[in-house]
Amino acid sequence: MTSSLQPLSPDHCLVSVVIPTYARPRLLHDCLAALAEQTLAREAFEVVVVDDGSPAGLGALAADFAGRLHLRVIRQANAGPGAARNRGVAEASGALIAFTDDDCQPAPAWLETLLAGERSRPGALVGGSTRNGLSDRLFSEASQWIVEMVYEHFNRDPDNAYFFASNNILCSRERYIKIGGFDERFRRAGAEDRDFCDRWRAAGWPLIWRPAASIDHFHPQSLASFLGLHYRYGRGAWIYHARRRLRATGTMHEDMGFHATLPRAILRGLARYPGAWRRLQYCAALLLWQLANAAGFVSESLASREGLPRRAVEG
Repeated sequence: MTSSLQPLSPDHCLVSVVIPTYARPRLLHDCLAALAEQTLAREAFEVVVVDDGSPAGLGALAADFAGRLHLRVIRQANAGPGAARNRGVAEASGALIAFTDDDCQPAPAWLETLLAGERSRPGALVGGSTRNGLSDRLFSEASQWIVEMVYEHFNRDPDNAYFFASNNILCSRERYIKIGGFDERFRRAGAEDRDFCDRWRAAGWPLIWRPAASIDHFHPQSLASFLGLHYRYGRGAWIYHARRRLRATGTMHEDMGFHATLPRAILRGLARYPGAWRRLQYCAALLLWQLANAAGFVSESLASREGLPRRAVEG
């Protein structure tokens, strides 16, 4: 089911912004408000929101942004973020597709900066940077720090990057479809973006990082949700590496160098947090991250050997 707004014709829509969402209407509203403030001309882009089976629909959303955004809201049965992104691309009018999430607020020049990156390397997958919008939340800040360390290691050469999170990327719609989009067997977030980037690299296409294309991420996390998130990422990591082996696109050994750089990266990062107690808290959070990630990885490995359902991916 879609809103009454019709898609723009391709010759009038340069880029489509696709946002998967589930039961977070307030955060989604703030995300759309940020998109309404983009420096890119309003007629140059559309926003396609895919409601992935939220308990309450988003029927009034299009009316809230009438005259501010070219917005369409599409509702589907719950199928996971990968499937929601693929549905958004299928409905999109733009030759280029940008992705963000409902708990993100793009900076005003976000779209223009991503587009400039794509124009500098036509056909590239362009990624931006993420800032934590909840710096007073220990586990939100710890998760953001983890992302920063991942980018610092894997994207050392911005013009030959390796990995981008799915909440801040732009790419060719044609190439997205050619590699099959996001793998819909990942029913919950947990390595589907790593899998997508791996298949993009395997096709021989570049990834380029443009940190100035920034978004603020408002993801409140408790201890329980932090552990659950990184446990799920660990399960997803096992599946991702298993699929890489099948595709012959790389080995886990190639990615293990990241862990060797962690002690030095953590020592550098601690300098920005004043006070011994606060630094100890972050060290503890990072230790829990590693433990939860390892537990998820081992759990998925054992489940696979025993032929159990891979719920991290399939439900």
